[in-house]
Amino acid sequence: MKSWLKFFGLSFFSDKIAKGAARRGILNFILGLALSLVFIFCGVLAANTAPFRTHYNNASEFKTFVRNSFDAVNLNIKDERVSAAEVVNFEPEEIAAKGYKLVIDTRPSTALDDFVAYCTPKSGGEEISYEEYLALPEEEKNKYDFKIRYTANELVLSEELTAGYEEYLDSSENQDIKKQYKDLSDKKGTLSAEEYRESVYALYLKAYYPDLSSYERTSVPRIRTYYYLNFLNKAELSEYLFVFDDCLIGNFKTDGGLDVSFYGVFDRIADGVVKGGSADAFIKEAFSGALPMMANVYSMSVFRFMPIILLMPLALAVISWGVLKALKTDIRYRKLTSCIKIQGSFLWFASLVCALIIFVCGFFVSGTVLNYLPLIVFFLILAVRTAVYLVFEKINKNKTEKQTGGESKEEQPE
Repeated sequence: MKSWLKFFGLSFFSDKIAKGAARRGILNFILGLALSLVFIFCGVLAANTAPFRTHYNNASEFKTFVRNSFDAVNLNIKDERVSAAEVVNFEPEEIAAKGYKLVIDTRPSTALDDFVAYCTPKSGGEEISYEEYLALPEEEKNKYDFKIRYTANELVLSEELTAGYEEYLDSSENQDIKKQYKDLSDKKGTLSAEEYRESVYALYLKAYYPDLSSYERTSVPRIRTYYYLNFLNKAELSEYLFVFDDCLIGNFKTDGGLDVSFYGVFDRIADGVVKGGSADAFIKEAFSGALPMMANVYSMSVFRFMPIILLMPLALAVISWGVLKALKTDIRYRKLTSCIKIQGSFLWFASLVCALIIFVCGFFVSGTVLNYLPLIVFFLILAVRTAVYLVFEKINKNKTEKQTGGESKEEQPE
């Protein structure tokens, strides 16, 4: 055990110890790879989370914007949900305006969007309403594309609206729709009024409109999607704060010009009113509350890059094998399997150094760059260590040849 610990712990610092990998099993490579994933994950997570408070404290303009916003619109927190007496919204064209942009919409994430359905000619031209499209002859309909436009206006399913949807479903000629509606009607007594109305509405959308799943996974347009489609998914949007009932999303620039994006939830925030004086603590605690979710996101990100991380030592092993074969070094260490095992002995420490570098970079580099930097740094560390190993193998080969006047017995080709 002591011998293995010395090998595994010191291989990165000693070529002699590293070459001992050739006599050991491939499990050391697998262990090194597993530790690499763990260290890189920890580095990425720490780099994206630990510097946040420092970044926020050094963002004077954003802090002033947040405090003024919460003084103007009070937020009430109860049972990990935020509510506000009004909706604060900006129009899409205001994205290009100077200064920070504020959206406060604490309607439930399930709130329905009163969307507009329309159709546009495939050859170009003015749009028409969906009702106008339905009145067209069948041969004309093929010349149009169906689309919907989110409005951020909430659709409230009143009894009158639901009755109209029921009437339409009753008169539908689609037998599958009629069967689904009958099954729904049979379950009406077991559903709450709200559940029943939304189920009727969802079935109505399925019967009346073309497939809406490309807009909404559930095929039922929600107000929250309006913000994602029109704002948050726009590359040109920056310097903003969106506050929803269950989360907040923001982007700001530090006094040094560093771009910082963040996400937060309210799980750790006590019930009460958020005013300007408590705004800073509110933002920081919301960000801290999202750490478990961010850990999950970054773990999936690291595992998504696992094939690339695996290919790095394998590619360097192939290069080492080619170089050592050309140099005709000791046959025991120039086998491809030996080269792979030796690369495996470098992995854990290379990834640890990579994680530390990434963590430090978190204080100086934007998140967009930060999430791809580990792959570059990790490869460079491995490449430099491999280059040092190959250079010293060449030096040792030359020394041996000078001492023996030619190739040593140990270095004879196969």
